[in-house]
Amino acid sequence: MYSVHKSEATVLDLKGRFVNVFIGSDKLKSDHMTVGLTEVHPMTEMDPHSHDDKEEIIYVISGHGSAKVGDSVEPLEANTAVIFPVGVPHSVKNEGRSPLTFVFMFNPPTDFTYAK
Repeated sequence: MYSVHKSEATVLDLKGRFVNVFIGSDKLKSDHMTVGLTEVHPMTEMDPHSHDDKEEIIYVISGHGSAKVGDSVEPLEANTAVIFPVGVPHSVKNEGRSPLTFVFMFNPPTDFTYAK
């Protein structure tokens, strides 16, 4: 199997968001990446965190808000990509009344233990 549909993804109900893990879950493994979809609840901000050994990239599908990356605040809207470098504190804030939805990619893979 080389593909997975959202209906088959592993879903994590984390603080302020739902995380759908497509690649890097029990359904579809990768040695090099984790890929999925996050839906940040309306008018919610994720807790600031960093990844000491992982780079994260997000690509916004819908909604609007902002990403704090270190001391920089980056606007988020559809068709925007943001990189969260290794070790840099970051958070995502949904400033709208509908979910802020983005694709995420981690390298190397993550198991989301930082978020639990």
